[in-house]
Amino acid sequence: MKDINELHQSEFEIKPQVIVVVPGIHTLLGEFSDYCKGFSLCGASPHTLEVAASLRNDQNARLISSQQNDRKRFNIQNLKYRREDRWANYAKGVMATFSKRGYTVSGINISITGSLLKHEGNILSSAICMGCAMAMNHLFDIHLPLDEIASIAYLSYSSFCGEHGRFITFLAMANAREASLMLFNVQHLTWEYIPFPPLSSPIVSLIVESKISPYALREELSIKHRESKLVFEKLRILFPTGLLRDIPDQEIKDSSVPLSEDEKRSCMYVLSESRLAREGARLLAQNDMVMYGKVLNKVQTGLRDAFEVTCPEVDWLTKRAVELQGCLGAAMITTGSSGTVMVLLPQDLIAAYTQRMEEYEHIFGFRPKWSVYQPKGAARIVSEE
Repeated sequence: MKDINELHQSEFEIKPQVIVVVPGIHTLLGEFSDYCKGFSLCGASPHTLEVAASLRNDQNARLISSQQNDRKRFNIQNLKYRREDRWANYAKGVMATFSKRGYTVSGINISITGSLLKHEGNILSSAICMGCAMAMNHLFDIHLPLDEIASIAYLSYSSFCGEHGRFITFLAMANAREASLMLFNVQHLTWEYIPFPPLSSPIVSLIVESKISPYALREELSIKHRESKLVFEKLRILFPTGLLRDIPDQEIKDSSVPLSEDEKRSCMYVLSESRLAREGARLLAQNDMVMYGKVLNKVQTGLRDAFEVTCPEVDWLTKRAVELQGCLGAAMITTGSSGTVMVLLPQDLIAAYTQRMEEYEHIFGFRPKWSVYQPKGAARIVSEE
């Protein structure tokens, strides 16, 4: 933690009183399953956010992010969302949420660094909320359990900042385990741990970052999130009893259901994604990597053809993967970095696949970055005074 210590002391001339490490979260299957209250398969990322904090003797909050040495400040007597405060609104939201619940907050210094800062979108934003919530819970002597802190962080993100997020992302940050994925039942906000094959296994999972612009797929995915939310609100009216995730495809296809063909197609994809998340978890638990690879391929086909949210770079990376004899599957996943792909293949095929990235660089102008994935552990306090 030398870097975060140095950043904090250099900026505020005081040692941090608490340092928190928060992992990013990968959603391997079931990114859209919230809308049908279905199933989602998640795991912690090796990329982390580090948050250091110390108390002040005034009523101000001062913040620094190591990314471009960006500095923010605000007075804690005026905890209102301001667009120009950008990422500092997440820390402000956490203070406002604690205060709204009757806890006393005070002036604070916050430093932020870590490899997760290189990513964009709601995974990074969620991690800032979670890290700040854990640090403030400690500094302000609030002593909430970790799942309650996750709730504070989620409310800060979704209510105070008004951004779309998933509560299970915060639960995953709080409860992730090394070498295990988490299968979430969104309906009940429960989960079970699914063992993930170790790095020594003959079959490994590559995380391949296409290196496209972080904004390349944002609009398409935002549109699909809005459309999915609306179509399942309509379905709740049409099917007021029972679980939406259990609606058979044939009932959606029925001509009497007042949905457009595009809405039906989107709806059936979300339902299939939820089912595949549950099925994929079962297959992983049984160490059936061949069938798990087929699940990945089905998801990729749906994202490309039904949802139409992939891009040429992602399609190229997944297509070239499955063309290799012995590759078991490939699909776009959600990691906080735009256009990320998971490829399931034998160890001895890694060289053959990564050699193809030279051709990718020639076609698209940039070289993908890859690593072998192994799920990491939960958010934690690593230093405290």
